[in-house]
Amino acid sequence: MNSEKKFVIIALIAGFVALGGIVLFAGQGYVRHVQLFYPEEIKQTLEFRNINGTTVVVGTLGNSGINPELISRTEFSYVLTVVNADTKPHLFYIGTLDLKTKPLMPGESDTITVKSNKEVTLQYYDIIDGNQLLGTILIKKVTLTE
Repeated sequence: MNSEKKFVIIALIAGFVALGGIVLFAGQGYVRHVQLFYPEEIKQTLEFRNINGTTVVVGTLGNSGINPELISRTEFSYVLTVVNADTKPHLFYIGTLDLKTKPLMPGESDTITVKSNKEVTLQYYDIIDGNQLLGTILIKKVTLTE
């Protein structure tokens, strides 16, 4: 074989080895600084507060208002952090799903995750404060329209 053919064969072999190394290195996650697919989730925060002698929840992150209507999408994880900014204990409870935080002492917080594959309207309560209805959570299906 002449030297040009040897050079081409060696260059091809070296190129395939380098390509394989790059694929292995990138495939281990060393190149991406973020996830390839973002998790489908919505994060929001509520605080228990006492306003004029009445227990309410106030939206502080991702929502606003007193006893807000919380909205999420089907098949998304709805990550809800509940903080007790009141002086007495509270327990956040979602009725239909029987989902609740731990009992929250003043200054404590807990996180719960709600996920539904179908449209649903849920009600949330403070069950330490006499099963007081505070508001609703709407899980809605979002589709493309033409």
